[in-house]
Amino acid sequence: MQYTWLFNFKQQHNDIIGGGLEFNLALDNPIFKNKLGMPELLKNNMGWKWCIGPRESITVKFNKPLHSVYFEQRQKRKIRAMFIGKNINKGKAHLSMTVTLPYGSKVSQPLKQRYGDSSTENWYVNALDPNESPVDLSFLNHKPAGRHGFVKTKGDQLIFEDGTPIRFWGGNIAAYAIFSDKKQIELQAKRMAKLGFNLMRIHHHDSMQWVKRTVIDQTKNDSRHLDEEVMDRLDYWIKCLRDEGIYVWLDLHVSRLFKPGDDIGKGFQEMVAHTKNSIDTAEARGYNYYNAQVEQLMKEFNAKYLNHVNLYTGLAYKNDPAIIGLLITNENDLTNHFGNLMLPNKNNPYHNKLFTQSARDFALDKNLNLDQTLRTWEAGPSKLFLADWEYQWNTRMLAHLKKLDVKIPIATTQMWGNMKLHGLPPLTAGDIIDVHSYGKSEALNTNPRYSDNYISYMTTGQVYNKPTSITEWNVPYPEVDRFTAPLYIASIASLQEWDAVMIYNYSQTQFSSYINTWSTYLDPAITAIMPAAALLYRARHVKQANRSYCLKLNKENLYYKDSHPKNMATLRTLVEQSKISLCLPDVPELDWDEEASSEKNTTIISDIDHDFIPQNQYAITSDTKQLKRNWRDGIQTINTSHTQAAQGWIGNKVIRLNDANVIVRTPKKAAIAISSLDRKPIRQSKKILITLIARATPLSGRKVPFLSEPIKGQIQIKNSSSSLKLVPLNAQGEALESITPQWINHKYYLNFPQIEGTHWFLLANF
Repeated sequence: MQYTWLFNFKQQHNDIIGGGLEFNLALDNPIFKNKLGMPELLKNNMGWKWCIGPRESITVKFNKPLHSVYFEQRQKRKIRAMFIGKNINKGKAHLSMTVTLPYGSKVSQPLKQRYGDSSTENWYVNALDPNESPVDLSFLNHKPAGRHGFVKTKGDQLIFEDGTPIRFWGGNIAAYAIFSDKKQIELQAKRMAKLGFNLMRIHHHDSMQWVKRTVIDQTKNDSRHLDEEVMDRLDYWIKCLRDEGIYVWLDLHVSRLFKPGDDIGKGFQEMVAHTKNSIDTAEARGYNYYNAQVEQLMKEFNAKYLNHVNLYTGLAYKNDPAIIGLLITNENDLTNHFGNLMLPNKNNPYHNKLFTQSARDFALDKNLNLDQTLRTWEAGPSKLFLADWEYQWNTRMLAHLKKLDVKIPIATTQMWGNMKLHGLPPLTAGDIIDVHSYGKSEALNTNPRYSDNYISYMTTGQVYNKPTSITEWNVPYPEVDRFTAPLYIASIASLQEWDAVMIYNYSQTQFSSYINTWSTYLDPAITAIMPAAALLYRARHVKQANRSYCLKLNKENLYYKDSHPKNMATLRTLVEQSKISLCLPDVPELDWDEEASSEKNTTIISDIDHDFIPQNQYAITSDTKQLKRNWRDGIQTINTSHTQAAQGWIGNKVIRLNDANVIVRTPKKAAIAISSLDRKPIRQSKKILITLIARATPLSGRKVPFLSEPIKGQIQIKNSSSSLKLVPLNAQGEALESITPQWINHKYYLNFPQIEGTHWFLLANF
């Protein structure tokens, strides 16, 4: 491949930074196994070469010497080729680059070219009403929430006190959204139920650094008083959600800022110095594990918060069965993220002294090398020490919550931010293991033999015989194909029997017209397909996997290696096929862990990097035969008796499902779901929801309206009834004028778009 640049420098520039190209090399990509050499720079700044096999290489060569070619910060995985140096001379110039690839290589088109026409002239305007739902799934909720008693754990499942099993499909109400107008709270609670949600997590309730009002009274010189007005809004949220059959998950600590009036004493100024944009307040993440006064203040808040009596329900939070889960501290671990905070070079002498002494004691007691125990950035003895220290802190916090008579499952913190598996054992102190996982575009094209995606990372939270919650997931705006995420995660979560799945966020704003990356409630690309995803997951349209595997980890791959789905083919290749969980070992150095004992119907495996996909296959199929993802084509299909769907690069293809054929002419990428709403199989159903969605983008800037892409094509659906009508649903969920479709040989032929401006249709008896 050859690239040529033509430059026209209109004026002289001196003493500038310069510019050029950056090349990012996947040096650890398992596709190459052990064949990789290290990249080398060509002489005279002419380019670079990377050997990827005995006789294979990638070469990038320029037609003349560049200003410089170098490894950025001496990292071999990042090469910068600087076309321009510190000075630019006025005039014209040209430069050519030749990229030579091994025989048989494939070059993918840029995404913009793959999507084709970028014109939005005929796209729908305001197809989604941010205050209404196009379909009403509130019949899935039992009202009021809490009528079956408190949620409990039973093995790896959540159940109600009366034995009723439950799955939670949820979202997050965060930050500014908590302090919404009460009429808006009522409106949104009803909308959430209609969209299919039965759980909302209250998040960033204490994030004083960026939210103007929080549950902590910010007018005080300490952080020990609750803000009565904000608590009133929170009470009202819980009341309104409860009325609509929507349960609540509460966080206890997210980003609380501690103040001088908290009398933390020694170490407070160290915390202040490490808090961004702060003069006299301090964030405590990491420090809470070593500062006894911070720990005590967190316990004090937990008691005030959970003993608070809701004015609208008459129940203290701890006594309300509509509240089903607690998180002690959000995204706050020692093993991967905050263990380094206590090192000598972090200017924390008070906390470093506590850290160093505890590390010495642990190393001496467990007969470990002290230097290695202190090297918190490396796998090995340091991870054993950090895991132990975090676990001990967790048990103290849990004991305090139990003393308060908390009756519901508690998570400590979570697997998040690409943590390695050595962060998992301390989380087992809690009742439920929590995960955060965020994705990017083209996840459906990810080859699980060699690459991980946001679905495979979720497996890190499934410890054998423990429930799993995912309090944060998203493929956030403006990722182009985020519309494929809800069905993808709902189908795999159902296959794996994950217990509570929550998108981050439903909203973190006060339901304004401003488009926020983390507020999905007004984004048609995500919310348009949410009802179909909620129905699939909550009504168990996708069955639990037939086979169950437990990956048995040992001390070496748990603590002494950087184990992560990116280098664990076992997790990547099983998660979309069969149930996969992690069996943790009993490590002699830790007094609190124990080896998991699995049931007879679970297969124990020990190889963390085994490929479970048959050779010469480019698709992965669940053992139930209901789910299939072709990563070469980037297409997922869902084939159950009650939900059938196709999504990904389905344009100009005929997708054959069990009871339907999907033919999309435009666009090239879309998501289409056919869902039974009357609990009957699609073939016999007399109320079928059809959802068609593709790209969505703002008309301009970051304000609504959203524009959403129409889908043109045909859907053929097998159905025994000849009397069904096709009814478009508008943004408010109102039925528009019905259409009589063709019904030939027990099959309906539906052409789209039948009406401009909507993504939802009912095929039903009226």
